[in-house]
Amino acid sequence: MDNSINSEKEIEKKCCRCKFASEIKLMEAYLCNKQGVVDYNFTCKKFVFDPLKLSPMLPAKRVKFSAEDFEL
Repeated sequence: MDNSINSEKEIEKKCCRCKFASEIKLMEAYLCNKQGVVDYNFTCKKFVFDPLKLSPMLPAKRVKFSAEDFEL
């Protein structure tokens, strides 16, 4: 089993996560060094995952517990 971060189960191959793509701010498109202007969801065989382009997950909301929650 492959335990790398680039496994297909964990990371979807999209241009928005490729090291060769740069975001075009005025539209939902990317400028790819290999393919030119491409869509956000586009992918090609030159895809290389860039971990710095992965947006972090939001922290879970904290739940307030009371003393009654811990009584037996």
